[in-house]
Amino acid sequence: NKTYLTQGLKNLIEKILSRLSKGNGDPVIQLQTPFGGGKTHALISLYHIVKNREKLNHLEFVSKLPEPKNAKIVVFVGTQADPIKGKTPWGEIAWQLGVYEKVKEHDEKRRSPGKEVLNKVLGDYPVLILMDEIVEYAVKAKDFSEQIMAFFQELTEAVRSKENCCLVCTLPSSAPYGEEGERALSQIQRIFGRIEKVYTPVEGVEIYEIIRKRLFEDIKDEKTKKEVAQGYFDLYQKLGTDVPLEVKDVEYRERIEHSYPFHPEIIDVLYEQWGSFSAFQRTRGVLRFLAEVVADLYKRRIPSPLIHSSLVNLDNNAIKSELIKHIGNEYNSVIAADISGKNAKATKVDKNMGSEYVKYGIASGIATSIFLYSFSGGEMKRVTLPKIRVALLREGIPYTIVGDTMNKLEEELLYLHSEKKQYVFHTQPNLNRLIIDKEGTISEERIQEELKKHLQKLAGKSLEVYLWPEDPSDIPDNKNLKLIFLPPKFSYDSNNAKELASDIYEKAGSGFRVYKNAIFILTIDDANWTNLLKSLKRFMAIAEIQNDKEIFDTLTNESQEELKKRSKEAGKEIPFKILTAYRHLAFLEKQGLAWKDLGLPTIGTSDDISERVKQCLKDQEKILSHLTPKYIIEKTFSTNENEKELRGIYELFLKTPGMPLLEDENVLISAIKDGVKKGIIGVKEDNEIYFKQDVIPRMDSIILREELAKEKKEEDDSLKVPKDEKMETQAGVIESEGRAIKKLTFRAKIPWDRVSDIVKGVIKPLKDKGSSPKIAIEIEAECIEGFDRITLDSKVKETLHQIGASIEDWQEE
Repeated sequence: NKTYLTQGLKNLIEKILSRLSKGNGDPVIQLQTPFGGGKTHALISLYHIVKNREKLNHLEFVSKLPEPKNAKIVVFVGTQADPIKGKTPWGEIAWQLGVYEKVKEHDEKRRSPGKEVLNKVLGDYPVLILMDEIVEYAVKAKDFSEQIMAFFQELTEAVRSKENCCLVCTLPSSAPYGEEGERALSQIQRIFGRIEKVYTPVEGVEIYEIIRKRLFEDIKDEKTKKEVAQGYFDLYQKLGTDVPLEVKDVEYRERIEHSYPFHPEIIDVLYEQWGSFSAFQRTRGVLRFLAEVVADLYKRRIPSPLIHSSLVNLDNNAIKSELIKHIGNEYNSVIAADISGKNAKATKVDKNMGSEYVKYGIASGIATSIFLYSFSGGEMKRVTLPKIRVALLREGIPYTIVGDTMNKLEEELLYLHSEKKQYVFHTQPNLNRLIIDKEGTISEERIQEELKKHLQKLAGKSLEVYLWPEDPSDIPDNKNLKLIFLPPKFSYDSNNAKELASDIYEKAGSGFRVYKNAIFILTIDDANWTNLLKSLKRFMAIAEIQNDKEIFDTLTNESQEELKKRSKEAGKEIPFKILTAYRHLAFLEKQGLAWKDLGLPTIGTSDDISERVKQCLKDQEKILSHLTPKYIIEKTFSTNENEKELRGIYELFLKTPGMPLLEDENVLISAIKDGVKKGIIGVKEDNEIYFKQDVIPRMDSIILREELAKEKKEEDDSLKVPKDEKMETQAGVIESEGRAIKKLTFRAKIPWDRVSDIVKGVIKPLKDKGSSPKIAIEIEAECIEGFDRITLDSKVKETLHQIGASIEDWQEE
């Protein structure tokens, strides 16, 4: 009940019986047989139809066939015959025909008997000779292989010369046993090819019927078959050009019905590709393989209308071993790394796809199908995306997910190779593997050097930037707003980051820091540092492969282009990853050190980190770009204070923890100017009071409360001499003292502790009488121990820079 009588087999039986009984038909026949029992069933059927005809006449097909009288049958199986102790093919034929004495000497001496002797052996009665696995026998009997080839030559001629004799042999589609097998197959094919007729007992959809018949009880539910076939047919119509043209034909719907419960594609790939492995075909590997697949699916209770190649479980050792033994143990590593198992990359892709799709194993299914389509007995094969869709898509799986999943597999898998959207698995690593191997050679120290280069580009100039200080003395104590990047080892979650930040705020070299409010510190987030580390390592690995001509030149053109694309993508994502990692910002509040998480950068965020920090501080009103006069009085004057130097006010913002910072001096000057004009505050410069009038205050100006400014202004106005009288007095003084001095230039040595007196008593009077004097200073200082660089650069030069001085000469000894 497991036999399916195909039309091809019926034709073969009819032709051979006609030859044996009437002398019609072909004398020598070669069987080309696919897997699934085609060859064995054909030979067995021929044997019984001749040997046991009377037991088969009840079959309608058999009863109508011609019946050769007194026909004899001879069987020779090359895998069973012993080339050393056993009989030769000619000895075995003569033995089975009862005339061994005619060839006994030839058999014992391993010499072909010749055509004349063979004609006597075959006699005058009908004879059917069935020969199987003769190539394997020829390889084993290498000591007299030339005699075997001579025998086949003579046998085919002898059979052809007899009208009631027929020789049926099977030859493999590819040569077993290496070079000797190839040589034997080639010789036998050349001998038989002169007169043989090739028959295929199984053709077209019959192969599907055979497979089902061998593995399942008779499936009589024709309604379900047709419904399933129609469902797939409708799906393929919707997919248009996303699937191969052939699956949209009505004929393919019929193929689905014939192959049910298998999808035709899984049988096709086994038949057309894996079937070309001689060992796979010879040992009925396919039937055994499909039996294991069916048992595994039943055990795992996998729901699917049909059995696809994508449902093959390569994590099952029984299934896997049926494939591995034909392609090599090295593919065990490929399967474990990429396709199936808890650590396989395709499995991990599935886990990240969302709970609704995990049960379908879409990524693993795609990878499995590509693997099965990658092999044949000849060369490696590539499979297209449309075919992959046919191998995967079934009820519940959206077709749109295939392309996205394929992209993820291309990015993640190590042995999957893609070229022009055609896919194949190799043991040779792909671009991903090359990159991963290269990443393994890159140390964390080198990665940090690369990060520093990127930070130098991204830090910006909105704030004064200091990269990776190791000690508070690396940061000058000045009035500039400063952004400090701590090195990765001082991550946010580490205690040493808090300690270093606290030290920076408290210390400036050997002394205490004065302008502590002007400092902001950025440190890295531990979790995001890991992601940044990976991105930097990937970027550097790709760059090294591109620069390594020896490796780069071995890549295909498509892989080279892919590498360039990945390099560009990796470079693009690094700024975002850096902004995401450097997100914890430290600053001083009244109660001490405070931290703010800047969060993830949003779309459109500038890559300029200091600008990002500055904007965030502005949004939090930690940095002010506008100030009201009233705010100045409320925040910087104590209750009993009525006047204060403008410089002192400005420095108060810089020195006092918790106070907001001013974007620059102009913010304060503009507020003062506006307050004076509106009469909210007053300004005292030298002996002049400004109140409710225009003024451009200087940093040494004195700011007065409104009441005091108003009072002082009124006093000054009442004491002022009328303008004409003042002019006359001044003129008289000039006249009485002689000629008027138009220009004054002098140079004097001044005690260091009387410099402030020079400003009050010399510079201000000269300014009051004329335009602002030009001042140049010459300082000569000595130190027995020597001046340190911090004093010279961070204090002396920095102060000159802050007050706008230009250094015309600087000499060090």
